[in-house]
Amino acid sequence: MEGELTPMMRQYREMKARYPEAILFFQVGDFYETFFEDAELVSRELEIALTSRDGVPMAGVPVRRAEFYVQKLLKRGHKVALCPQLELSGKGKKLLKRAVVRVLTPGTVIEEGALEADRDVLLAALWPEGERVGMAWAEAASGLFFAEELPLGELENLTARLNVAEWLLPEGVELPWRPEAAVTTRPPYYFQEEFLFSRFPGALSGAGLAAKAAGALLRYLEETLGQLPHLRPPLLRSERETMVLDAFTQRSLELVQPLRPEGKLTLLSVLDRTKTPMGRRLLRRWILGPLRDRAAIEARLDSVETLIATNLWERLEKPLARCHDLPRLLSPLGMGSPSPLHLLSLARTLSAVEEISQALSELQEPLPEPLRRIKKALAQAPVGLSDLLRRALVENPPPTVEEGGVIREGFDDKLDALRAEIRKLRNELALLEAKEREHTGIPNLRIGYNRVFGYFFEVTRSHLSRVPKDWQRRQSLTGAERFTSPELSALADRLLAVEEEALAREAELFQELVGGVQRELGPLGLLGEALAELDVLRSLAEVAHKKGYTRPRFTEARCINIREGRHPVVEETVTFVPNDLVMDERTHLALVTGPNMAGKSVFLRQVALIALLAQMGSFVPAKEAELPLFDKIFTRVGASDAVAEGISTFMAEMQEATGILTGATENSLVILDELGRGTSTHDGMALAWAIAKHLAEKVRCKTLFATHYRELAALGEEIPGVMNLHAAAREWKGEVVFLYRILPGVAEKSYGIQVAKLARLPQEVLAEAERKLAELEKKGVARPKAELLPLFGPEEHPVLAELRKILPEKLTPLEALELLFRLKEKL
Repeated sequence: MEGELTPMMRQYREMKARYPEAILFFQVGDFYETFFEDAELVSRELEIALTSRDGVPMAGVPVRRAEFYVQKLLKRGHKVALCPQLELSGKGKKLLKRAVVRVLTPGTVIEEGALEADRDVLLAALWPEGERVGMAWAEAASGLFFAEELPLGELENLTARLNVAEWLLPEGVELPWRPEAAVTTRPPYYFQEEFLFSRFPGALSGAGLAAKAAGALLRYLEETLGQLPHLRPPLLRSERETMVLDAFTQRSLELVQPLRPEGKLTLLSVLDRTKTPMGRRLLRRWILGPLRDRAAIEARLDSVETLIATNLWERLEKPLARCHDLPRLLSPLGMGSPSPLHLLSLARTLSAVEEISQALSELQEPLPEPLRRIKKALAQAPVGLSDLLRRALVENPPPTVEEGGVIREGFDDKLDALRAEIRKLRNELALLEAKEREHTGIPNLRIGYNRVFGYFFEVTRSHLSRVPKDWQRRQSLTGAERFTSPELSALADRLLAVEEEALAREAELFQELVGGVQRELGPLGLLGEALAELDVLRSLAEVAHKKGYTRPRFTEARCINIREGRHPVVEETVTFVPNDLVMDERTHLALVTGPNMAGKSVFLRQVALIALLAQMGSFVPAKEAELPLFDKIFTRVGASDAVAEGISTFMAEMQEATGILTGATENSLVILDELGRGTSTHDGMALAWAIAKHLAEKVRCKTLFATHYRELAALGEEIPGVMNLHAAAREWKGEVVFLYRILPGVAEKSYGIQVAKLARLPQEVLAEAERKLAELEKKGVARPKAELLPLFGPEEHPVLAELRKILPEKLTPLEALELLFRLKEKL
């Protein structure tokens, strides 16, 4: 077969053999062509035509549109090797020179069009040994670089909060879960600490597994992108630094993505008042990685409080909005390939920094640590660079320096002199045109220019008889002829030479500016991080101020005291009814009963979100919140994803329950919603009872358990530390009225049929359901009630017992109304 291939196809085969993992984009004229298996894959993924030549499958895309198609392939997890023509085709050339100039992979993109503005695009490497694993992750575009060592079993929780686009793994490694992103494998010898230490001596000291992963990651980045001057030394993270939020908890709490495709609101969208893309990405990281260190949390809260108290959040809004995505500007700046627009963006950002620094300088010392660190980074910013760039660059530069017109008049004497000479020569061209028009008598004679023929006289065919004999014909058109003359040629040669010299001088000056920027990459990297952090703190201050959030308090005691807590997302769409939750140190389990749609699930989630917001350093939607520090938040509130994967609802419930029972500690917060409903009533109730009991009695973590099994309320009689709450609802003229209040005690009824009425079930179906319910209750098949709920003593009537406990002066009108309903029903 090889002997039958043309020279070009043999050249293709040689290139493809060097990059077997990548789709080879092989330039042929104006197209990037793919062949054989690559062509079939590209045709399928990009939905473009698959053709063939001499039996070879092929599919191509225009060179000018290649970036668009490459991005689509990268987002689908593929790698692309760009192999352009390195010389122009010409007479007698049989085979053009070609070479792979760039290998693009999902985890190493630096091109703006391939990056998501509000999400990190990460390359991650792993090195496991025994029961522990080292992990390193970096974003090539911004130069951020992190590493961590942790137990292998915790790896999935760490990766759940990272947007890993590509994994770098040792050959033959088996992970405890299936990565969803692209996977690249390398031999084990590729994972060596020496690769890291040669670039960053002493980095990740004492973290050998993380250093091996980081070494491989650094080597892979340099293979695909070359030296990355803006890459920061890896920062070692601790597994105890952030709260654990598994992927299911992130989804069920709708932290950064809505549960339903049609949904729009998430916790991120509610908190996001950031003004920069870098701030938006950091806010996302903070939401998915709440802190566990109290001092660090309090420092963030102090910063938010300072911005609110001084109203500085409002003053910082406009200058932050003028800041560009500085961390991602560093890749083209550091790699020496910026456009004039990149430098202008940097200049505008540095100009805004001066205003931000002035505002921060007015704050009274001592400042909270985050604001102190931000102020220091801003003070070290190369603000003089801003003045230099603004003096050097025109206000609206062209996209590339090759087009000219990038450097401002008055910046460089030599360039100004060349430009003056160009204007003089162009004026001479205009005079020559006027002179020849008059001399020849050709009224529409004009001097034109194109890149192929340079400057020329253009004469319409009706006036060809007047063309001087010493003019030389250059080009024939449909309605005109183009000529040159000795005088025009001499003038054009002088003009082109000066223009070329001016462009060279502009390029030289531009590279001097780039060099000046590259010498400041370190301070600029710190500045980008500081601006992102300030943007997030400012955003949290604005949200707290406008939405009435309050500062949470933390306690060493393991108790929860939330007054008038609200769900930060749900309150955006409805008039929200706040609720309290008080769990003292001795109370570990709160059982919440009540009908569907009465607010149980919202209540559970709002408690989890308030705890999460508090530990990420945000004020919270409550009148008052006192909380312990949680190490993990677990939720079990649905199984749609597992069902889609072919796992039954009940099996999914049990798998998630297993994860919670084995992973939760006494410092965890557990949210369980309707656990056990995926099987028979008796099995489900028995399992729910056993799981709730284990959490309350053995794990002793703070657990909120919403259930339809009112029988579980009897748990409080068997073990200490259990409290009963219910979502209040009342019947009124045959209809159920939800009060959306969570109150002490057990729900009296499930109101299933009344809720079905609200869902507009057909009347005949509802009537049959009511008939059957009456029949079951008459036969005693209905769930037992009072015998499993010995909440009151036999000595006096329950209404009297409740009346004795009432403090009328402390009742709100809504609570009084609810109390009357409840007492009437008991009578």
